[in-house]
Amino acid sequence: MILMKKSAYWVIVLCGLAGIGIMSYLTYIHYSASKSFCDISQEVSCDVVTTSIYSEIFGVPVSVLGLLFFAAVLFLILKKRDKAFQTLFIITLFALVPSLYLSLTELLFINSICILCETSKVLMLIILGASLWASELDSRKALRMGAPVLIAGLVAAGVTYFAQTGTVVKKDYSTVVQCLNSKGVVYYKSVRCSTCRRQEMILGEASKKLNSVECHPDGENPQPELCLRKNINKTPTFLMEAGGTEIKRIEGLQQIKDLAAFASCPIE
Repeated sequence: MILMKKSAYWVIVLCGLAGIGIMSYLTYIHYSASKSFCDISQEVSCDVVTTSIYSEIFGVPVSVLGLLFFAAVLFLILKKRDKAFQTLFIITLFALVPSLYLSLTELLFINSICILCETSKVLMLIILGASLWASELDSRKALRMGAPVLIAGLVAAGVTYFAQTGTVVKKDYSTVVQCLNSKGVVYYKSVRCSTCRRQEMILGEASKKLNSVECHPDGENPQPELCLRKNINKTPTFLMEAGGTEIKRIEGLQQIKDLAAFASCPIE
């Protein structure tokens, strides 16, 4: 019995440490412009997922919430208090439900898988199993404890869904895009650029009407030579030209008000 709890203890400690490492790295990717090692393709990319609008809940990165979860796991297990395993079972079960919802968003909305995100969920499943095993709960008691936690987790997943879909642009910015086009603004992008995906989500459907140039050879209708001639070192880049002469440019993710100010366009 003691050996069982000791084994579960070290399994949970290792999973907690691994989870903190993963979430710290994902938080760094979320805030930085650097490319992650797991940006393998458009369909398998940590960058695309961690910079999408589904990577935040009420403005807080999901990775930060994950970091808090794994830190709480370590705190509880290292304290070695009575019923620590039961507590871990409850909080992990609760956190796992909205986490699985986030996995669905990768498949249904983002259309890209984050390997590290899914690895963290495997760690959560291991913590859940180890804590249940070490808590010595019989199936009936575990079900009685777990049922309301599952319901609470489903409510949290629902709140997360409405919080995230509420941030998806619903306003039509076609007028702003038409103004940008008329002012000679061109949007330079890359199919491998996660920030470009987020930029297009900010603009909504109107982004499809924006004069744009694909800089990556793997993208649709690529023009990498043009991007080189224009000295495009970073995507997204918005370039304003008149008669083939550059007037000014802005780089990186831009909000609607910043794009409008850049080209002196009104926002309705």
